[in-house]
Amino acid sequence: MDPALIFEPVINMFWLTLAVFLFSFLMRHKSILIDKTSKADDYKIPVFNEGGELIQNAQRNLTNLFEFPVLFYAVCLIIFVTGSVDEHFIDLAFYYFWIRVAHSLCHIFYNKIIPGIAIPVRSLLWVPSTLIIFWMALRLSGIIF
Repeated sequence: MDPALIFEPVINMFWLTLAVFLFSFLMRHKSILIDKTSKADDYKIPVFNEGGELIQNAQRNLTNLFEFPVLFYAVCLIIFVTGSVDEHFIDLAFYYFWIRVAHSLCHIFYNKIIPGIAIPVRSLLWVPSTLIIFWMALRLSGIIF
């Protein structure tokens, strides 16, 4: 097994982040130039209050992709540097990536609240992805096998 395989989901996360950025960028410019429902000043960084719900969700998801995924990048790098890469770590990294893809899609296109418990549907994806990062870190430190 090639230890560098741990970086495939890391690179995929990079592409996911770039895709969300591009989508957000295109939606903002469509709103300004084609729909004429917004002005360029409506999108001064980090204002997310202007524009449609889809634009706001995409921008918030992009911000989110620079939060917990940074821990994922760090854990994967440490796993590689310490020579700890194994099939289980690679599987966990791919699970993390695919759950984050589902989270981004849910966050951008279906950002709803679960009735009765007042939490976003996307949290059903965010929590497992975060638990995977913790699992990887604990496994790396030898606390869990």
